[in-house]
Amino acid sequence: MMIIASERADAPVKKIVHPDFARRIERACDGNPDVPPLNHGRLGWFVEQLDKHGVEVSQETVRKWFHGETRPRHKPMTALAQILKVDEGWFSSGKSPEFSETQRKQHNVVAGGAVNVVAGFIQMDGGHPAFPMEGDEEAEEKKIHLYAIIRGAKYSFHISPALGHGDNLHFLVPHEAEDTVVLGVVRDTDFSVKVLELDWGLIIDSGTRKSTGYDVPLEGRPWREITSFAERI
Repeated sequence: MMIIASERADAPVKKIVHPDFARRIERACDGNPDVPPLNHGRLGWFVEQLDKHGVEVSQETVRKWFHGETRPRHKPMTALAQILKVDEGWFSSGKSPEFSETQRKQHNVVAGGAVNVVAGFIQMDGGHPAFPMEGDEEAEEKKIHLYAIIRGAKYSFHISPALGHGDNLHFLVPHEAEDTVVLGVVRDTDFSVKVLELDWGLIIDSGTRKSTGYDVPLEGRPWREITSFAERI
């Protein structure tokens, strides 16, 4: 019977010195549909992708990253963040640099206004909107801002207002909103408002993954515009 070295009682135990990074790289892989499953060529895939970014590593080096035995230096760290489509600051340190406390408060205020606008549009088109009640655990877990009945169909909406200015408008969509219908609200000039359906697959493909969600650009993406709530979405 062949004994694998790692299974021997006297085999040296590898010291896990970077467990936090190991968890972050696993989380980033889970959120990227391009990454092969474990034991199905994942290590080799990373070697190939890194080579395209001018970084040469072995499968053993990649394995050590995943197990927290070592962590990448600056160049491979940058390349990995680009490959996995995640924020490099979060990927490297675990800290979320994308919003200050002031920006978070401003975002929450704008989000509340956008939810009210969408609820009004639904009601004017004959639908039945309803805000989550206090203590609604599903709404809290899935970041549901609004429920609605439209032509007999029930919807759970997450409303994301556009942030930024000019050609740099973008949406911040939390990971937890995956099982909702995500609507992006863009205010144009005066009181003109556009409502866009943000398809989750396109959110993943075009957005930058951060610790709290995806940072998704508005421009250059085929978002579907909702022009009426009189019919089912």
